[in-house]
Amino acid sequence: MVNIAAASAFAPEMASRLMRLLPREFQDAFVQSPNVFMFFMSMALAAVLVAAFWMLTGMGKASRAARIALRAQALKRSKDHRALVLIAEIEGGGHELRQEMKEAIEDNFGMFSFENNVQVDLFPIRLKTVPAKAHPETRRRIAVEAADALERSAADVIVWGKRSITGKLDLRITTLPGYGRTHEVQDFHLGWRVGRPDEAVQRALAFALARKARPVLHRPQDYKPDRLQPIVEALDKMVEARPAEISENLQLDILSDFASGALSLGERGGHIKWLSKALDARQRYLDRVDRTTDPGAWGAAQQEIGRALTALGEREGARDKLEEGAARLRLAMDALRATDSLQQAEVALRALQRAEQTLQQRRRVGLRWPG
Repeated sequence: MVNIAAASAFAPEMASRLMRLLPREFQDAFVQSPNVFMFFMSMALAAVLVAAFWMLTGMGKASRAARIALRAQALKRSKDHRALVLIAEIEGGGHELRQEMKEAIEDNFGMFSFENNVQVDLFPIRLKTVPAKAHPETRRRIAVEAADALERSAADVIVWGKRSITGKLDLRITTLPGYGRTHEVQDFHLGWRVGRPDEAVQRALAFALARKARPVLHRPQDYKPDRLQPIVEALDKMVEARPAEISENLQLDILSDFASGALSLGERGGHIKWLSKALDARQRYLDRVDRTTDPGAWGAAQQEIGRALTALGEREGARDKLEEGAARLRLAMDALRATDSLQQAEVALRALQRAEQTLQQRRRVGLRWPG
């Protein structure tokens, strides 16, 4: 226990010793005007402390910048054909959380791409996590900083964010923008339990990053059905599970990619179940998309519904499905022509021509439709 009486007696003696260490002029100034002297001494001490604080802060920033530069150079030198994913610091989450994220990506990335191996690095960069409604310029500056880390390390995608007290991960991911395009950041949430994260949540994280780094299902027709089918089957399980720990916008991405992949399998001679699943998934997606706020997504969804109905009508000999498919494709063309989705509009036009041609052939040869 501290002896307060002894400390009080020692304080004046200590102050006297310190004063004797000062130059003679300072001692005289203290004797003549002690209050003024102590005021200026306090100001000087405060200035020294402030200068020391900023000097240490600057040294910390310089040290962090050096670490980032060295890590980026090392990653760039060792870059190979594999996708490279950077995990930045997660605010409110320690090394254990980032390590679990790393393992989840390594274990599940190949499930949503054609690459079984992926390189994941715990990159020593700290990026701010601002709300989706933050000022666009603030979000742009953060995206530029993230893109700079990607460019310096030759990485494909970077993820960062923060963890709330309840364990929810508020994540951001971005890639290098294409030529002439602006930086885009995707926001989504995951309910991540450190130490025992749910398998569906781990797969959702890997899917989101694989979708950015290796976008397979943006153009599923470019890949052979036998290579595409395992990815579609993995997404089918996620669509059926619908875990509440995954945010709605990420679930919509899963639903959309599954619908596109299943439709591609069904159109190219796959089992008819894929056409039915694609139709159901795309209809569920359409129910959650507003035409006025996102006409491109609404039109693209109508286009795929029309294609699924047309393919089902051809397989089953169902006139009603062919006619409804043609009607959906006309709606899609009207919506897509008002947007920049010219390629989607062309796909809708070709599908519409095919549906109308099938209907005309049936009428010409006088075939009866199944009752």
